[in-house]
Amino acid sequence: MWMTEAGLFKGASQRAVDKIAGEAVDESYEQGSAIFKVGDEANFFYVLVEGNVELSAGTRQFTFIRPGAVFGLSALVEPFKHNTHATARSAAKVVKVPRDAIEHVLKKYPEDGVLILRHFMATMAQRLKDAYQSDSLDER
Repeated sequence: MWMTEAGLFKGASQRAVDKIAGEAVDESYEQGSAIFKVGDEANFFYVLVEGNVELSAGTRQFTFIRPGAVFGLSALVEPFKHNTHATARSAAKVVKVPRDAIEHVLKKYPEDGVLILRHFMATMAQRLKDAYQSDSLDER
């Protein structure tokens, strides 16, 4: 199941997982299709199930090629607008997870919500670290 692949939900209770999975939607994109663009409303984040999705912002590009990669995390941070473009670089299957489902879990199951937020922060910290290291290498 896609949720077990996504580290964001690791260790969450079955009730929280069921709530989130029950509101998630499977979507497929053809190669070259835009999943979202900079400035779009970010009401959903995405879990890559199959394929290859490229995120780009300006001249920077990040590609998530393994199942379970989470992207579109602007849906969890105000002002809830995407700050990157997401493009299917191959045929891609994703699961679209509504922010409302996460907010419901935060309110109804706070211990699961805190766990999910910890994983979210770890993901963001790793991405910042990777971007910083990439910038450091570019300067050499």
